[in-house]
Amino acid sequence: MKIYRIAIIGLGGMGNNHALAVQADDGCQLVGGAEINPKRARAWKECFGVDAVFDDYEKMLDQLEPDIVINSTQSPLHYAPTLAAAQRGIHIFCEKPMARNLAQADEMVQVCDDHKVKLAINHIKRVSLYNNHVLNLIKKGEIGQLIRLRAADKGGRKSGNALMAMGTHLYDWMRLFAGDVEWAHAHLLQLDGRESTVDDIKDAQEINPKDQNDGLVLGERCFASFRFKGGVHAEADFLAEAQGNDRGYGIDLIGTEGRIAVRESVSTTMFIHRGQHHLPEQGWEQIHIEEEDSDEEGQPRKNRGRLFLQHLMIKDLIAAIEEDRDPVASGRGGVASMEMINLTWESHRCRERVYAPLTSRDHPLERWRREEGNG
Repeated sequence: MKIYRIAIIGLGGMGNNHALAVQADDGCQLVGGAEINPKRARAWKECFGVDAVFDDYEKMLDQLEPDIVINSTQSPLHYAPTLAAAQRGIHIFCEKPMARNLAQADEMVQVCDDHKVKLAINHIKRVSLYNNHVLNLIKKGEIGQLIRLRAADKGGRKSGNALMAMGTHLYDWMRLFAGDVEWAHAHLLQLDGRESTVDDIKDAQEINPKDQNDGLVLGERCFASFRFKGGVHAEADFLAEAQGNDRGYGIDLIGTEGRIAVRESVSTTMFIHRGQHHLPEQGWEQIHIEEEDSDEEGQPRKNRGRLFLQHLMIKDLIAAIEEDRDPVASGRGGVASMEMINLTWESHRCRERVYAPLTSRDHPLERWRREEGNG
């Protein structure tokens, strides 16, 4: 059995999570890391017993020559390391959102294709065992014809930041059930109820210094509608509740004979409601998949599901390498999720339905600023 040598770029919180997942797999060896913060680098080195820690990711790639590199940095540092790894023939597992604009994301996929390397994006919900169960129920007609999705963010962030932080997951999860998007129509508001304008475009960390470094964002509340090519309609709401609640995050899949609810951003809670109408006297039935809900000893996890799902993500990337296929959470899927975010902003800017794929691959908010003389 081949042992895959894996290195990690960015040794903060997600770098720790990914390292745990790598070390949980007998088919993987954690061989090194790269981190510009000396304190974090020392802590990670001591925690995981890895001596080869670098302050320059290109030196790490050249000296260690890993089979796979995990890029667990924030979005400004996804593009260049992905190209550097691909050009060296190294497969890549990259955090989300995959890039700062669609032009970068497109190039990341193209360079990986050119060098015959696999690119996976950490859309962790893709590997939940609940997804196949939901898809099988739909295929068997348990809720009739799937006609609509209703998706909701978990709150705790204003919508612009949430779109980049959690919207990329939510939009990718929607695509898993409904396929490719045909068009979007979106409306962004500020908390006082007025429409968001070009003057409300801000850097994500200007809105919240503790948030991710995701560049320009817009909107405090967001209402987005999508039409999928297969005929399913969808709404996604980002309501900017002051307190976040992960149990409120997720998707309702609405059919002609019932509906399914899937909730939570890492672990999954699932319910089914049967009947043509959502009547209050007809309750929800909760569905459990014990393999995902419990650890090896059958006891619930404190951080239920994260290590389990991160491990599945690594295993799927390895299977994609060996089977010469796209990972289930592929770079192409990452581009499509980013496109939905860009469609959301572009539709609001144009005040009309906007079709995919977008012709302009630059950042729609940067373009709006330039056109208004604010850029």
